[in-house]
Amino acid sequence: MLEAGHLLPPLERLLHLKRVPMLSGLPGPEIAVIADAASERFFPKGAVVFREGEPVGSVHFVVQGALGAVGRGARLGQAGPGAGVGGLAIFSRDPLGSEVMAEEDSLTLELDRDAVAEVLEDRYPILQHILREMSRRAIELVTRFKLDPSAGMPELPVDLPPSGDIDLVSRIFFLRRMSVFRRSSITALAEMAREMAQVRFEPGTVLWREGEPSPGIFLVRAGRVRATGSSGVDFRPGPGFPLGALEALGEVPRFYEAVTETPVVALQGHMGVLVDVFEDNFGMAMDYLAVLAQSTLRILDWAAARGEAAPLPT
Repeated sequence: MLEAGHLLPPLERLLHLKRVPMLSGLPGPEIAVIADAASERFFPKGAVVFREGEPVGSVHFVVQGALGAVGRGARLGQAGPGAGVGGLAIFSRDPLGSEVMAEEDSLTLELDRDAVAEVLEDRYPILQHILREMSRRAIELVTRFKLDPSAGMPELPVDLPPSGDIDLVSRIFFLRRMSVFRRSSITALAEMAREMAQVRFEPGTVLWREGEPSPGIFLVRAGRVRATGSSGVDFRPGPGFPLGALEALGEVPRFYEAVTETPVVALQGHMGVLVDVFEDNFGMAMDYLAVLAQSTLRILDWAAARGEAAPLPT
């Protein structure tokens, strides 16, 4: 039987956190950092962990018991040992949150919002790991439900010179208009813009085949690409879409074939460039993570409203 004040030895904390899918691939020293920053919390059955309509202030990893979540009028699922709640809401900066209650007497390891930010800022390998896992989760949801990953992402107006490259200032201006970089500093955008090359493609150009490695991304400036995959994914991204970023950051093969439908102009870069820029610019990395988390929340809310089973977000 669980009791308030129950203490977990350090090794047991590590073992419990190692069971969390989002953290399981981290090296032991990184998980130890998270374990040291966490506090134990006990919730008797029926206790409220989060209230819907209020910002989520912490992440809870369930050690024993079960936490149930309800949001936007639909049941989102249950988190038992090895699962967690609150992380997606914090990353997405969701102001409304979800209703989370203890469905059994429950013991959790809790990190408050400030502790999460401190750990991610001080230990970039942890942040990079979470970005990778969030990208993989987004791909899993997109392919499972055959969704358009560009949906909800506003297209940018096209303003291109007839030929030739664009200067650094124009590149920065273009990047700043993209939703994933809208809050980023000029310094971070300049660092990224210097490492990218402008490329042009004629209609019918195969940018990649499904299953190929995914080292690079194309930030579409003009034109349209047809993306089709064996999972049933079929979408047509246009200006402002970071083509290939999900699988490149997730370090997985391409999950669709990309062929230009019209003449396309894009900024092309290696994913290593973006990773390096993220390491130097914490705010930019967190903004990108927020966009990933917001997209994931929208998909999970959509699935819950349709009665589709989906994993409860950590």
